[in-house]
Amino acid sequence: MLESIRKHSKLMQIVLFVLIFPSFVLFGIQGYSSFEGKQNAAAKVDGQVISMEQLDAANREEIARLQSMLGSSVDIKQLDTPQQKLRTLDGLVRQRLLQLEARREHLAVTDAQVQQAILQIPQVAALRKPDGSFDVQAYRSLIAAQGMTTAQFEAQVREQLILQQVLGGVAGSVIDSQALATAAAKAAAQQREVRLALFKPSDYVNQVQVTPAEVEAFYKNNTARFQKPEEANIQYVVLSADALAADVQITPEQAKAYYDANLAKFSTPAERRASHILITVPSDATPAQASAAKTKAEAIARQVEANPATFAELARKDSQDPGSADKGGDLGYFTAGAMVKPFSDAVFGMTKIGEIVGPIKTQFGYHIIELTGIKPGRQQPFDAVKADIEKQLQQEAVQKRLSADVDTFTNTVFEHPDSFQPVVDKLHLKLQTANGVTRTPQPAAPGSTNPLASKAFLDALFAENSLRNKHNLQAIQIAPNVWASGRVLSYSAAQTQPFAEVQSRARQLLIDQKAADLAREAGEKALKSPAALTFGPPLTLSQTQPTPDVPTAVVAKAFGLSTEKLPTVAGVDLGAQGYAVVQLVKTIEGAVPTELVRAAASAENQTLTQGIINAYVEALKKRFGVEILYRPKAEPAAVG
Repeated sequence: MLESIRKHSKLMQIVLFVLIFPSFVLFGIQGYSSFEGKQNAAAKVDGQVISMEQLDAANREEIARLQSMLGSSVDIKQLDTPQQKLRTLDGLVRQRLLQLEARREHLAVTDAQVQQAILQIPQVAALRKPDGSFDVQAYRSLIAAQGMTTAQFEAQVREQLILQQVLGGVAGSVIDSQALATAAAKAAAQQREVRLALFKPSDYVNQVQVTPAEVEAFYKNNTARFQKPEEANIQYVVLSADALAADVQITPEQAKAYYDANLAKFSTPAERRASHILITVPSDATPAQASAAKTKAEAIARQVEANPATFAELARKDSQDPGSADKGGDLGYFTAGAMVKPFSDAVFGMTKIGEIVGPIKTQFGYHIIELTGIKPGRQQPFDAVKADIEKQLQQEAVQKRLSADVDTFTNTVFEHPDSFQPVVDKLHLKLQTANGVTRTPQPAAPGSTNPLASKAFLDALFAENSLRNKHNLQAIQIAPNVWASGRVLSYSAAQTQPFAEVQSRARQLLIDQKAADLAREAGEKALKSPAALTFGPPLTLSQTQPTPDVPTAVVAKAFGLSTEKLPTVAGVDLGAQGYAVVQLVKTIEGAVPTELVRAAASAENQTLTQGIINAYVEALKKRFGVEILYRPKAEPAAVG
């Protein structure tokens, strides 16, 4: 995203956003500096407090980010831990240290750099109109929908650019090691030929006998495997741009009026191609130098006038424009606004290819100019752009209405916590119900408007206060331009299913477990006499390409075995899949693709950069002083 990080820009984005700014996203919190908690300090950096309020807000954002990355199968309880909170605090400390260092170094970025960074954000880049211009109103609405002004958002982006500048020199100090990368790639490209002797639980099922008492004991010792998940019956409402779009129709008259008022946007400007011979005049030239340059330009103009065919030859010999002289003075095609006015006026004043004018005086010196090409401007007909205009006007109208409706939606579901009827009446929404809802999101395509596919929505729905009060949830954005609120009507806690209901399943699970145990015992016994084993056909394993029907544990074992003396054997416990004896027969040195070397070099570079950044941050801690006050286990505070 940033031009300021030179050739390491992509790597620096990864390192910065993974290690330093994990919670900074396009539409996240408005910068932790907006929270100035005065009590319950979590840490102090150079005497400045990072409050518990800041830490809690940042941690919520980080957990949401992790959930988005890891998917809905991850339980929030696995993420919301004291250790995760400490990692978030470390990120905030690092951010504050870099802010202090940026101020000490007096670093800054230009408005142009901020604008360029924002325009490269996909959600913002998508706001281009059909004619290529930027939709400023849609941009303002997009930012406002996140509870920010454009000034706040742009200030946030500016700060991130400055902080990345702090680390620019650090990243540049990493030296690539082609030898290490090649060695790593070579190891990754190696293949190993193995033969397997598999001991499958299914082959031992007939040997298993279980009694009713054993089944019941198994059930009692494994109640977690017979849990019925918690469920809720709910109501919910959804506000989305797609639903609003169905109510917003653009008439052909509206589209034509927009077209007529913006004809320039649907025009291709005229272009000219020209060659020139430039005799430069320095900005500090004396009158004598300026006169000599003019005299020389006039002499060349007379030569060209006498023999126009020599223009390119004279340009190569006499032109003082290093960018075009070698090309015979050719400047290619350009529009009127692309050149300084005297030059542009002269070129666009000519009407015939081959026409020559000059010398023409500009701020650069004297130009002799030949017109070599003409591309007339073209007006796109209304019918060709009608559909694009209607779509654009509809999007603008929807975005404008959505911005207002989001406020109404948010306020109404909060002000009437026990009913969705007021918001349904105000915004003409559909009140929907769902029974047997669990914490597990339903499968859905990206950008789904179904809140039951949103982990954030379900986590809020199953939060303790939601289950206790059964009030409307605060409005939650579940996808771009989609908000939802829900309310629990009834709730059933998770509970262990009665033994009578799951007896047959418990019996089968116990049989499977005992069969797996017998398979493992048989495999371990066979491993002691591998010469008597019957191995399957040779298989070629790779670390980069999975082999069908070969467990990953077998592949890991095969590549972990020593190759000093072959063949060699080892056992692999496959758990519920039984047991395998692996015989490593030989290694195969594969070709090392260039892409693999590049990937290895990138991984190595990232690891080295991470280490250097960590060392740099530790040095900043010593320079400014860091005091960590948040201790999950009430440990004594320490000064770092």
